[in-house]
Amino acid sequence: MSSVKLRLAFFVILLSVSVAADNTPTYQKGTITISGASPKSYDLKGSDKAYQISHCGDFQNGQEVDYRVQENKVYISHAGAKEYKCSIEATMEHWSGIEPPPITFLKGTIEGFEMRRDTSVSGGGGGGNGTPGFPVNTRTRLAKVYRLRGPDLIYKVDYCGAFQAGQFTQGQKVEYRVGGNRMYIRHDQDKEYSCQIEGTQMLESVSSATEAAQPGGSSSGTTRLAAIPATSTAKLSVTSIPDGADIEVDGNFSGNTPSDLEVAEGEHSTTVKKTGYRTGSAR
Repeated sequence: MSSVKLRLAFFVILLSVSVAADNTPTYQKGTITISGASPKSYDLKGSDKAYQISHCGDFQNGQEVDYRVQENKVYISHAGAKEYKCSIEATMEHWSGIEPPPITFLKGTIEGFEMRRDTSVSGGGGGGNGTPGFPVNTRTRLAKVYRLRGPDLIYKVDYCGAFQAGQFTQGQKVEYRVGGNRMYIRHDQDKEYSCQIEGTQMLESVSSATEAAQPGGSSSGTTRLAAIPATSTAKLSVTSIPDGADIEVDGNFSGNTPSDLEVAEGEHSTTVKKTGYRTGSAR
């Protein structure tokens, strides 16, 4: 009887050791390439597959990594810390060894900038049936809005980089790419400033025939920029608790909260009101 018990205990110990050994992660070698979708989207090329991954750490073009795949996630080894857990957006089976296309940057010129005052109005709500209302708070910050001329468009961009770290001068040559409503301006060789695109203007091509028909016109074709109004504007962001309150700017209905409004630069009276709640005002 005692002999049987000893053998059983020995078996349990061996099983325990075996399970612990199987939990050690096994990594593959791979190479990271920044995807064109956004700075946080990458292509990971392995020995036989390639993955498009996102929501990860910060990687550089051509960076070699150790990774493993589990279910719909890629886990990238991070020395001295936890693994980076990345979402798999797409998988390319039977990787043929063809390199993913490089990121293409366009060349542009900073034509100048203007300052815009952005005001955020928040708060309000409460105050109904004798309950206290939330105070209305305003926050103002200055945004530097750049005019960047590319091969076929002129862009108005702002909030370039964290805390507007991207600062440019008139006439400065830059390399950029566009993804959705964001522009990424290259700096320090492999880094990018992410900018918000506020608007674009077309570059109008004027044919040689049209130019020749005008008094003093030239027979050669020219390219000129469509006029951009120089009106100085400010952005007004209005929120309330709860949502759905009426917004009046200088006594005129301008929408419902939450809203981002564009107003002429200067002093304005803003009122936020909702039935059953105390009215909030700010200047």
